[in-house]
Amino acid sequence: MFAIKRPTKTVDIVTDLDTLAQAVDLKQQIDDATPNPGGMTDAEICAAKKATDKLRRELKTKLKTIDESTVTLTLRGLGSSRWNQIVLATTTVDQKTGKQERDINRLLTEALPEMIISVEQQGEPVEFDPAADVPALLEAIVDTQTVELLVAVQQLNTPQVEVPKALRE
Repeated sequence: MFAIKRPTKTVDIVTDLDTLAQAVDLKQQIDDATPNPGGMTDAEICAAKKATDKLRRELKTKLKTIDESTVTLTLRGLGSSRWNQIVLATTTVDQKTGKQERDINRLLTEALPEMIISVEQQGEPVEFDPAADVPALLEAIVDTQTVELLVAVQQLNTPQVEVPKALRE
């Protein structure tokens, strides 16, 4: 029998969202403050450069803080049988319309503990019990982080299984 190597993916979760927002704002300030030297005196160009250099130093500090706060989850796709069990358990069908609805939070709560193979922060393992800690993680993260996790879970459990013809051309 041969082995199937299931796909893996890392998902970064920034835990300091205030600093992330400040960094994005600083980048916008840098972009807005970058001088257009046409029509500026040397003194004006020098002053603008000093101002943007100061903002760049602040941004570098913020990025360091963001990197230090980021937790990286390494996920591995589930086997087909287990993934299908989770999908079925988290999907309901409206009897009147026939429309399917999936309980995304429950899907993540059931799938993630079995998919997480490591949790690290700054390259060091983080004490994390997937079975016990996933519900608290899902409660703590913001919507966009939930979407990022959901996309990763879906991609890992419904991967590309054939070589596209275009790759061989």
